[in-house]
Amino acid sequence: MHPPLFRPHPLCQEVVDAFLACHEENPYLKFLGACNDRKYALEVCLKQEKVERRRANAEKARQEKARIKAKMEELKQQGAY
Repeated sequence: MHPPLFRPHPLCQEVVDAFLACHEENPYLKFLGACNDRKYALEVCLKQEKVERRRANAEKARQEKARIKAKMEELKQQGAY
């Protein structure tokens, strides 16, 4: 199962378009596996996109945690905490 394809997928838009085109070209054969190769490529690409998004979110969280820790140290130094 893949996420909704109507939202932008910047890394996978070309693969998404190929998958949707295959479904339009093969309205009945899509049920018999005519688009399986494109679906597999889509799943691989979306997984890579998810890994990249997860990596970026983790880095952002590390930076935010470091910022908060520095702010807490600053407040301890001032005696406000």
